[in-house]
Amino acid sequence: MRFFTYFGFMLWLAATLIFKFWGDVLVDPSRPFIWFSFILIAPGILLFLHWLSRDRNISPADRPKAALLIAIPGMLLDLFSITFHSVVFPGIPGAYLHLFFVWLMWAYSLILLGGLFRQTQV
Repeated sequence: MRFFTYFGFMLWLAATLIFKFWGDVLVDPSRPFIWFSFILIAPGILLFLHWLSRDRNISPADRPKAALLIAIPGMLLDLFSITFHSVVFPGIPGAYLHLFFVWLMWAYSLILLGGLFRQTQV
């Protein structure tokens, strides 16, 4: 299960770097990308979690724990990245931070909820 903690950290790091360098484009409410990402991230996360649990041969009973281990590193580290948002995410204007926070909570809740879906093993 340690893999999922490392994976969660790497996922957080990749997402943080993406938003650090392209946050001004990704979180701009006047552009359609942010709205498409809210829609597309739901099936994307659920499908990815399903694939990951099958690839790592995780039983349906262990999927909630795996999802929790994926989400927790990012949730804890985002406490600091959001606190120091002007340094970590310099491209995201203060007026758009609320939208970025909502997007983060949406993504983390999908990861946690995705662990609750117990697909049957194929």
